Amino acid sequence: MDQEDLKLTNKTSGSYRYENDKLFRSPKYWLWGMVVILSLMIVAGGCFSGSIQENAKTAANDSIVSDQAAGETANAVPVPEATANASIPFDTSKIIYSGNISLNTEDYQNTFAKISNYAVEIGGFVQDSGSNYGSEQASVQASSGYISIRVPSDKFSEAMAQIETWGSPISSNVSSTNISQQYQDIQAQLDNLKIQESRLLEYLKQAANVTEMLAIESELNRVRTEIDSLTTTIKNWDTEIAYSTIYVSLYEKRLSSTVVNSPFSQILSKIGEGFVTSINVILYILAFLVVLIFRLVPFAAIVGLGFFIFIKIRKKRKNSKNNTTKTEAGKIDDERTENKN
Repeated sequence: MDQEDLKLTNKTSGSYRYENDKLFRSPKYWLWGMVVILSLMIVAGGCFSGSIQENAKTAANDSIVSDQAAGETANAVPVPEATANASIPFDTSKIIYSGNISLNTEDYQNTFAKISNYAVEIGGFVQDSGSNYGSEQASVQASSGYISIRVPSDKFSEAMAQIETWGSPISSNVSSTNISQQYQDIQAQLDNLKIQESRLLEYLKQAANVTEMLAIESELNRVRTEIDSLTTTIKNWDTEIAYSTIYVSLYEKRLSSTVVNSPFSQILSKIGEGFVTSINVILYILAFLVVLIFRLVPFAAIVGLGFFIFIKIRKKRKNSKNNTTKTEAGKIDDERTENKN
């Protein structure tokens, strides 16, 4: 390469570097760069907007629940009347006890009979019972059932402990309900109604005519109806207090040796359940993707518009560079021609 060509090449590269420096220093270049960056930030914000909205909803729901709980707590503050009722002595004789026992046993029928006989021996009775006996034809491997007994309240703890010794306990729980307050309220209402009944009977004796007599008898019938209802309630409560309830669930541990418990007996149903679960998961994912796509459509449109404008500008500048290069090349050719001449 001769010296003239080297100078022309250096001049051309210098012109190209100048154009590049001019391009990067151009305000329009930086403006479009900011547009692209802003578009990318908007897309990122759209991706996270769903999760932010869900978190906001969760926080709002938690706030509402907290406010409701605070309101209920405020409403639960005892009023002076409730404080006055606290002075009523605690009556331990007005407590209803009940127990629940789940029991595994080696011999179902023998244990069932023991519980029934024991309830009668201690002065109680069998209130309800039911049994499912093992049967090869019915594909039942072991017997099971329940028995509900009523025992005297003073024998309740003893009966619970005794029944648990006739098998292997699975679970056992005891509950109690204190009805002393309700009992005293009903008893007071009943006493007042009896006083009203006595007065009405006196008024009935003093009735001057048939009209007064019928009015008094009508009111007397109403009062007696209420007396009968409250009396029945108190009698039921007395029975519940006097006889505690024990509900026993029995399960026989012994399995029939002639029945084979195959692990493939329900394999088709399990396969079907697994298939349905997989389909539900796939549908859930597709639904999520569809929602996500529609959420991102506006942001994608903005990004696409910015990218389209960017490509147009870049193409225009590239064409301008090519024209400039051709012009420079033409000048070089002209200079070479002149030098030769």
